[in-house]
Amino acid sequence: MSGTGTGAGTPVTGDLVGLEVGPVAHGGHCVARLDGRVVFVRHALPGEQVVARLTEAGPQDRFWRADAVEVVRAAPDRVAPRCAVAGPADGRGRGCGGCDWQHVSTAGQRTLLADVVREQLARLARIERPDLVVEPVAGDADGLGWRTRVRFAVDAEGRPGLRAHRSHTVVPVEHCPIAHPEVDAVGVGTRLWPGVAAVEVVAGGTSRDGTAAAERLVVVEPVAPPKAPRPAGPA
Repeated sequence: MSGTGTGAGTPVTGDLVGLEVGPVAHGGHCVARLDGRVVFVRHALPGEQVVARLTEAGPQDRFWRADAVEVVRAAPDRVAPRCAVAGPADGRGRGCGGCDWQHVSTAGQRTLLADVVREQLARLARIERPDLVVEPVAGDADGLGWRTRVRFAVDAEGRPGLRAHRSHTVVPVEHCPIAHPEVDAVGVGTRLWPGVAAVEVVAGGTSRDGTAAAERLVVVEPVAPPKAPRPAGPA
């Protein structure tokens, strides 16, 4: 499908283009092509037809990046994200870069991850593993609640959250669905953290059935003080 930029000539960053999505790639992307140029597309699935917004599209770039913002033909494994801030930035506080595959069923996520690992093994190590599978991590709940270590960034207003993909922008997050319950129980996202740059929470020694004692480590990183001006040199 050819590009459909908003202006005449070569598409540029910010333009909307139509793409036929190809195979999965490392880093939460799928591969598409636009007039012969490789485009790495987030929020898409292999086999889909999408309208994507170009996010990095310089004329001299070897490849471009894009976010799928409209699905014209969906893949069977596409589902509604289970996180309110997952998906491309659209002006409504979305765009969190913490998850790559919230728009994919749990079984589909594991299939995609296995495809990526098999491709990397074959390309980098010349090892063929057609039987490779990705298994659930210990304690996950259908793909959620498994992450035992989360680092929350804090913006200038003291609001905690996670950064947008390839950005320093902090997307406010009150509850992270993939965080372990003991991480979520700290409630980092439910309060302001003035004067703080980041809050990291680590949970350990806890089972879901409550048979082990809860252990949590919370590390608060203060905002670095401004650097003192360098003394003037000799006249």
